Amino acid sequence: MKLETQDMFQEILMFLTFFSEALKKGNNPENSLKTAVINYSGPIKNQLIHIVNKIFGSQYSLKEAWNFFDELTESVQIKRLLWLVEKALTKNAQEAGKMLERAIWEIRENQQLVEERKNQLKAQSFKIKILSVASSAILGLISSLTPLFSISSQLLQYQITPIISSYFEIGIYWPTLITLGIISIMTSYSTAKISETKHPSIYALASILLFILVFILGLLITNIFAQKGFQ
Repeated sequence: MKLETQDMFQEILMFLTFFSEALKKGNNPENSLKTAVINYSGPIKNQLIHIVNKIFGSQYSLKEAWNFFDELTESVQIKRLLWLVEKALTKNAQEAGKMLERAIWEIRENQQLVEERKNQLKAQSFKIKILSVASSAILGLISSLTPLFSISSQLLQYQITPIISSYFEIGIYWPTLITLGIISIMTSYSTAKISETKHPSIYALASILLFILVFILGLLITNIFAQKGFQ
């Protein structure tokens, strides 16, 4: 069975946990390996049995067979751990078991911290995306309200008559619509890149579509209120 790198990493850690427990009980390295393989029931059990059989079949010494464990994983961290265990086994098997137990504990602690940080980053990334989407919607709404500024100016100058006729001239919208639309696209795309979204262009496209949708809705609503207000 072919496992992903992270899955293989976890399986080897599990096997080494059983190995460390057997070493701490005072068993020699060869018997500790055999005990660990018996207790382990994961997907790489057959591969581990094959390695242990090489030792008990007198084909390889423990040191020679130990190199086969390196071939199970590409993880530099596990390879370094296996190297340290190999060196410790040549001195005192029981102390090697204790050292291995501490190393595994530290690795698992680090993994937990990394996972917590990943979750925090995902939460922050989600909040940023929500704010970006809300920003696009707000910019679209502001664009639809552009003529109100023109109306306010005309009211101040007592030019009430031409207000209704000029309220929905499309030329009023273009400068603000284009400017805020570009801002919406750039903000959404930058946000997607920063939060490491897989397809930032699609995210930016979705944001500009939302911008246009809110603009149209805002335009319709302000149109209704404007018409009623001047009846």
